[in-house]
Amino acid sequence: MPVPRFIVIELAGAASGKHADQLVFTMPGGGVMRMTNWRRSIFLSARHRAGLSDRFRVHDLRHTAASLMIQAGYPPKMLQEIMGHASITTTLDLYGHLYPGEMDRYADRSTRPPG
Repeated sequence: MPVPRFIVIELAGAASGKHADQLVFTMPGGGVMRMTNWRRSIFLSARHRAGLSDRFRVHDLRHTAASLMIQAGYPPKMLQEIMGHASITTTLDLYGHLYPGEMDRYADRSTRPPG
């Protein structure tokens, strides 16, 4: 997954001075961060504070990220790689509707006279 430079800088700062076997991200008490305890301790309370429905899942953040990448102009093949889909068909089945006008844009490109 591409990581913006400002995040790389933040991560480098968080990892600075740590040994290879030390954790960069931990739970508030210093324990190992696992999905189950992160969800219970962090995500559920953040969801509540944000006033989001109890139906909003961690997985919905993945779909939001994909939608934002499409809005930012990421091409479908790049999105496929980032999302880890084995096939571009999966990516387009899930997110193809978020590429409005793409078919027309590419069709226009191929029918222009040369020169």
